[in-house]
Amino acid sequence: MKASLGRRSLLLLGAGAVVGLAAALLRLSGCLAPAERWDQGVVFQSDWNTATGTSRNAVRDGGRWKNYWEFNGGRPGQLLSVVPGASVNAPGGRNALKVVQRGTSGYAANVQQDNVVPPSTDFYVRFYMRNDDTSAAGDHVVTVDTWKYANLTFMRKSSSSTGWQFVISMYGCGYTYPIGHWGPDLTLSRGVWYRFEYGVNFVDGTHIQVHARVYDASGVQILGDADFGQTNYGGEKWNGRSDWTLASYYAAGYNFCVNPEALTHFGMGNNGQTESMDTGLAWYFTGVQIRTDWWPGP
Repeated sequence: MKASLGRRSLLLLGAGAVVGLAAALLRLSGCLAPAERWDQGVVFQSDWNTATGTSRNAVRDGGRWKNYWEFNGGRPGQLLSVVPGASVNAPGGRNALKVVQRGTSGYAANVQQDNVVPPSTDFYVRFYMRNDDTSAAGDHVVTVDTWKYANLTFMRKSSSSTGWQFVISMYGCGYTYPIGHWGPDLTLSRGVWYRFEYGVNFVDGTHIQVHARVYDASGVQILGDADFGQTNYGGEKWNGRSDWTLASYYAAGYNFCVNPEALTHFGMGNNGQTESMDTGLAWYFTGVQIRTDWWPGP
């Protein structure tokens, strides 16, 4: 009996080794994500804790990001890298993804994760961001699918030497002025970290309401739905009003039409926006988390 058990144990051990080797090979080939234990409700997260530097492994955070593109026309130069958290005072000491501004010089770059959630599924997003850039053009830096950003752009930033502003964009089924872009009347500080959180709620299979919360470095909420106003707030009228905010827009029963497949992806980087300036300055991301149960928090 003992001999039989011993032989069986060896067989099981051998089978386990084969399965383990197969899994390791799949991970190396990019067919299987690194094994991780996330909190219940979390479907994706990245702190770029794998490595620092310019390697693909560092930028993809050990394979957490399926896609990484540098659009440089074959020329030398790289927009994305990972820096130690201490070098940029990142929240919680996390490493940070560094994104360099090269303007309209033909450079763009993005990381993107696919199939984060099924189509038409509610989800919540958190990321920390610091902006040092001064280019005034509206860079699309956090989106859903990189090429289908019109469906939902979480962060379109505009900068100057005195600070920066941003809008959320939602016009996946066609742009309607003045309700395609929504932003607060607040100038954020350069060189300072903020926490951005978004709740994406599908009211039906192809229409969403996006709720936004922004927190300062001390964790105090400084923005919410009532602070995000229409374009040309107080000037251009739509449906009888010129003072729409996301809060009043949703309270009136309105929402935004989207291609639900586009919202199964999540991307970050630099789109090489037209008329952007080659400042050589950067913005930074860390603490990315996407979950399906509730607001991520700090």
